[in-house]
This record gives sequence, C-alpha cells and structure tokens, in this order.
Amino acid sequence: MKRLILATELKNLWREKLVLTLFLTTSVLALVAFFNAHYFTNKQRDIVLAAQQMQQQTIQNAKTGLPERLASTENHKWWEDPYDLRGQAFYLMQNYATKTPLATAPIATGQADVLPYYFKMLIKEKQHIVHQYDYVHPLSLLLGQFDLSFVVIYLLPLLIISICFNALASERQGGQLRLLMLQGGSATHLLTYQLLLRSALILMPFLLISSLLLVIIRDQIGVTELLSYNLIVLCYSGFWIALTAWINSRAKSAANNAATLVTCWLALVIVVPALVNTSIALLDPTPSRIHYIDSLRAASDDAQKASEKTLAQYFQDHPELAKNGSGASDYATKKIATINSVERAMEVQDARFLNAQQAQQQSAQKLQYLSPALIVQTLLVDLAGNGLTRHHAFMSEVEAHHHALQRFFANEIAKANQRGDFAPCDGCSAKPTLTNLADIPQFSSKFATPVYSYTPLTWLLLLAVGLLLIAKRRVNKLDSANNKEVLVV
Repeated sequence: MKRLILATELKNLWREKLVLTLFLTTSVLALVAFFNAHYFTNKQRDIVLAAQQMQQQTIQNAKTGLPERLASTENHKWWEDPYDLRGQAFYLMQNYATKTPLATAPIATGQADVLPYYFKMLIKEKQHIVHQYDYVHPLSLLLGQFDLSFVVIYLLPLLIISICFNALASERQGGQLRLLMLQGGSATHLLTYQLLLRSALILMPFLLISSLLLVIIRDQIGVTELLSYNLIVLCYSGFWIALTAWINSRAKSAANNAATLVTCWLALVIVVPALVNTSIALLDPTPSRIHYIDSLRAASDDAQKASEKTLAQYFQDHPELAKNGSGASDYATKKIATINSVERAMEVQDARFLNAQQAQQQSAQKLQYLSPALIVQTLLVDLAGNGLTRHHAFMSEVEAHHHALQRFFANEIAKANQRGDFAPCDGCSAKPTLTNLADIPQFSSKFATPVYSYTPLTWLLLLAVGLLLIAKRRVNKLDSANNKEVLVV
C-alpha cells in the first residue's frame, strides 16, 4: 500500500509537470543565490587581501630603501618621511585591521554590506577610525543581497505551501479517499507520504546543489559548518511541513488551506519580524548620532584649547613618558595627549551607544522565538560569520589594536625625544627614527570568534513536533469518520 500511494502520487505530479518544474526552480534558485553571494563575498575578500598585501609591500619597500635613506644628506620633511615615527603615526602608516570573510559567507550575507570589515589605522581618535563606512547605493542596501538565506527563509516556505496546500483535500473532495479506505489505506498514511514526497522534490535539489557548491567552490568549509547548514534548513523546512500538515488536517477545502497558509507565511516571515524590529527600536533606542558628532567636535576643541593642561594630565597618567624638552619636538607627544583626552571625554557617549546596542541584541535574542524566520535568520547569519556576534568581536579587536598602536608610538616617540632624534643640526638630515616598519604592531585577522548557540533550533523542533502531533490526532479522527462512512456504505 505504501508503494502504491507513493507511485500514484509521483505519477500525478509527473502528469501535472510539477516534478521537472520544481527541480528546475529550486536548482536555479540555489545556483543564482549562491553565485550572487559568492561574488559579493569575493569582492570583500579581494579588498581585504589588497589591504594586507599593501601593508606587507610597504614594509618590504621600506626595508629595501633603508640604506639609501641612511646615506641621504637631504632635508626630509618629517610628515613625508616613512622612516619618521611622527610621519608614520599621523599620516603615512599602512596598517589595516581586517575581517576576512569565512568560507561559509555565501550562506548569508546579513549586514555585511553595511557593517565595516576593514579599517585603515592611524594614531588619531578611535571615534574617527571605527566610524568609517563605505558609501553604497541606498537602493542596494534596501533590497539586500540575494543569497541562500533569502531563498531558505522566504522562498522555500512558499514553494512548500504551493505544492502541499491541497494534500489530502483534493482526494477527500474528489472521493478518492473513500476508495483508499476500501483498499486498507488511511488518511494518515496518504497525508504523510504526500507531504514527504512533495517537500523532498523541493528540498533535495536545493540542499544537494547548494551543499556541492559550498564544498567545491568554498573549499575551506568544514564538515561541521556544512552539517549545521543542512540541519538548520531541514529544521526550518520541517516546521513549514508540519504547519502544512496541521492546516490540511482540518478537513477544509484546498482554497481555504492555501489562503490560511499564505496568511501564516505573511505573519511569521514579514509582519512579526517587522514588529519585533520596531519594538526593539522603541524599547532600546540608540542615542542621537548628530549629538554624538557634536560632542566629539566639542571634546576635540576643548582638548586643543587646553593643550598644555592636556599634556600635563597625559604625563601625570603616563609618567614613564615624561621628558625634558620643548618646542617642535613636543608636537607628536602633544598630539597623542590630545587624542587621549578626546577619547576619555567621549567614554560616556561611547558607553551609551554600546549599552544601547547590547540591550537591543539581548531583546532580539529573546524576541526571536516569536518567529521561526527570525530564529533561522540569526542562525544562518552567525554560521556565515556575518552576524553581530562576530562583528562585535572584530570591533573589540580593532579597539585593542588601536590602543596597541597608540602605546607603541607614544613610547617610541618619547624615547626619540629623549635622545634628541627630532632635533638635527642645521643643514643635517633628520635621523630615521623608525628603521623597521615590521616593529609596528600588526592586526591579526584570526581573532577569536564566539561559539554560537543552537538552542533556538530546539524551540523550532518543538513547534514542528507539536504541530505534527495535533495534525496526527485530527487526521486519526478523520480516519475514524471515514471508516464509519465506508462501513455504512
């Protein structure tokens, strides 16, 4: 009987030309989504590699040109001299902090198109470094990237609904269900095999093609990441299959099933996520960006106006850098002291932004359980390495690298001042104070990535199991009613 049901269902789908249509549709979606996200990821990776190569090439060029610079008797302007600590610190340094895309990046681009993934580091206020952004066409940001997660979250449920909405309903309305009962079959078996076969025609081509592309083209992807991707997709699809089973178990018409399922899709995928985002913005609003910029300008002006007081406070905080000397040789130290003063003045504003972001993220983690789409979106974006969790870890490393650079140049400039390297004799060329650019701290793009939690996936499975149990109970009642009708006939 099982083979008969499966064979009959497959023949019906083949007769309606759904088998080939579904295979082509899901295959095209997988191909287009993967290569579009792969192309986007490659552009970011190329930019990151170019920055890293430029940094290494600058170090090599400086090493090659050092003998000529040491032998030179010309006057060199320090702000144009790559071998001057001050010139490197404030103007010439080619030092980058980069976030390299992971091998799983094409799965979900997330906010990778708006969140910065590289910074050119200089000795200036960290606020001027971490707030660098690329200008992108607003329409591109509004529409987002067409990637695998978009297909999984938005399109796969629609495809499942479009092929499964009339499962059992058409047989019940056409009278075939009674014939099945006479032959020893049941509505439960029929609905189960219909949903499994129809959903498999959608999921199998998509998962097979997307997984093969990830393995072949993104060759650095690991087995764990690949299995996680497939598990997330199967659990999310399982929820929609269970929801379809529950709707079909109500013994309504096919038109009623279709309308109900589309309404559920709109509510769970579109309306609820929009309400969640709005609620988060209202409950934990971020401070005004305009007010932040005004505060930064005011702090910079105050620090520059009170430069002597700022320098004295800086030496009080860093007595090891205190020195004898004045005039032009103190310019670099005064500038670093001013930068430190501005950063201290902005700590309250930075803390307000950080606290608001953390509160929003905590609210998002709690409210994601209201929609399966939010759960899967978060899981896929984190798996791809384009989520806020990895980005916050990256920003923490950028800030730590900024402080390391600041300490390095502050110490080296203080030592050079004490040696008098910044005050050559008349007609003499200034001494090179930075002969090896490799001594400058380098950013490691292999920063620690937090471990992701798959606990929300358990909630998704519980929802699916609950819906299936309710559907099974209803279909069993339908079986009992149909059996009585068959016996009466």
